[in-house]
Amino acid sequence: MVTSRRMQAEGKKQILRSRCSVKDLPLVSVVIPAYNPGKLLERCLASIPCKGTEVIVVDNGSKDGSVERAKKDFPHARLIFLGRNTGFAFACNRGAELAKGEVILFLNQDAEVIEKGYRSTLEFLLADKRRGIATGKVTYPDGRLQETLRRFPGYLSFLFGRRTPLRRLFPQARWSRRYMYQDLDMSLPQRIDVCTGMFMFVRKQMFSKLGGFDEGFFFYVEDTDLCKRAADSGWETWFVPYKVALHHVGENIQGIDRTYVKMHHYKGAYRYLVKHKRPGPVLKGLLWLGAGISIVAHLALNRIPR
Repeated sequence: MVTSRRMQAEGKKQILRSRCSVKDLPLVSVVIPAYNPGKLLERCLASIPCKGTEVIVVDNGSKDGSVERAKKDFPHARLIFLGRNTGFAFACNRGAELAKGEVILFLNQDAEVIEKGYRSTLEFLLADKRRGIATGKVTYPDGRLQETLRRFPGYLSFLFGRRTPLRRLFPQARWSRRYMYQDLDMSLPQRIDVCTGMFMFVRKQMFSKLGGFDEGFFFYVEDTDLCKRAADSGWETWFVPYKVALHHVGENIQGIDRTYVKMHHYKGAYRYLVKHKRPGPVLKGLLWLGAGISIVAHLALNRIPR
């Protein structure tokens, strides 16, 4: 049985090599920031539709050898080695600089693309020149819908995000439901404020005009900032009701200190609010204090046995 599965996997890789070797001018450039992805990257690359697509993997100093292994099985993918962990925004921008497609798909290394939804969402984006960003439905491996949409945040919004302590304590709070778009009709195309960068179609023309992602964000909140700047410049962000990806969320960061992750999350939230809300010095200090309290609360809650 194991041998049979290996033969099937090798056969699929051979097919991908032949299908993806044609060097036509791509419509879509898929940019994947990678950091110690393990076998997730291979699953991700195998799921990407070949027709009209180029793939750019930007390695953030991986040390597990997985990116090199993926290169052998997917030689059509272009690899950029940055040598260190530069963060999501920086890596995406380096990939976008090389992109030849009219549209860039920013894609997480732990996602698998669903081709039918991918094609339909891409067609929707291209159907109207005012549409600058688009996404679709993202599911967990067990089929549950992942909450990947956000409204533009205010001062309290980040406290009610998907994994925040307050969201865990008060899952049905009005602030949380509103911020996470739980009132959205997911059966219809909807204009939205923010979609996460784990699966984000972006017009390259718009991305270039906006100067790409703000590299002051290490990871987290850079997608919110991009959507905000796009909206301020007259571009639209859309949700389209097609399943576009399966997301093995969190599997690629099992070995990373969660406090480190949360630190960058709240640091990004602070940067966003200062940048777009322009608070005075007193409020800036309160925001820093709030970020610190949130990290401490996160640590305390994660010590509670489940």
